[in-house]
Amino acid sequence: MNQKGITLIYGEEEWIKNEALNKIKSQSVDESDLMNYTTFEGKDLIVSNLIDTGETMPFFAEEKLIVVRKSGLFKAGRKEDTQNLLDWLKKKPNYTKIVFVEDEIDKRNALYKYVKSDFEVIEGVCPDDEALMRILKEACKERGLKIEDYLIRYLIMNLPRNIGHILIELDKLASYVGKEAVTKEVINEVCVFSLEQRVFELLKAVSQKNTSQALAIYNKLIESKESPIGVLVLIARQYRILLQVKYLLRTQTPIKQISQSVGVPYYVAQDLSKQAQSFSFKVLQDILELCLESDSAIKTGKMEPVKCIELLIIKCITIQ
Repeated sequence: MNQKGITLIYGEEEWIKNEALNKIKSQSVDESDLMNYTTFEGKDLIVSNLIDTGETMPFFAEEKLIVVRKSGLFKAGRKEDTQNLLDWLKKKPNYTKIVFVEDEIDKRNALYKYVKSDFEVIEGVCPDDEALMRILKEACKERGLKIEDYLIRYLIMNLPRNIGHILIELDKLASYVGKEAVTKEVINEVCVFSLEQRVFELLKAVSQKNTSQALAIYNKLIESKESPIGVLVLIARQYRILLQVKYLLRTQTPIKQISQSVGVPYYVAQDLSKQAQSFSFKVLQDILELCLESDSAIKTGKMEPVKCIELLIIKCITIQ
């Protein structure tokens, strides 16, 4: 936190936000100090109460810390409250440190602009692959997990890009293997992969013309009560990405730039690049047309959804 004592932490990645807040607390007032540590939470917070707390002198300490969570003050809808708080922040006592922790912000918001111009703003986003790898290696070490780097990368590729979620999966792995080494088979058995990643593996089998594996993955999705329409949407999305990757590869775009262009981790971009090379442009365009036909067949009742997507998978393999 800078010397003026106002910080905004925002974004979707809760782990990053919590780490930033904990660092501030470690350098300021301990939350066990009830006289000098106060929290406000929710959109119903009364700004005048916050201001009164901020004006009160610290109790046998040099400073006090106020943490404001999910106030909604950094978005439209609370204009008067936002202005009142902004007016106070411009003259707040130096002994009061204040941290705002928000999920969403509007960068046009006057309060955001004020904090951004002179104070500290921390965006809670999932780090890039290298930074995420460092965080997870340290987390594995703390849990005593015996796991190779390539398996950590496998977790990054297959799990939702959310540090908190991945750490929970590491806890499950630690409980499952004990002192034994983690294997890919154990990860597949213990960890819950996202629907998007399972569809990615399905299409990987399609690109390898492995009909039995592709259908086995699909059947597991249906057994897990996944919607055939939801699977179709992700299949179509994945093939659109493959088409985009293929165009980028034709212009000799580096994998790192492809990763940024299509919005996937580097390791996923590597896999997509390999997959894209097994399809021609025409085949990818034909498959996307088949996806549209399948969507129409389901919505018009011409075909039962589960069987329709199963047939689509077979067609995707035979069309290559």
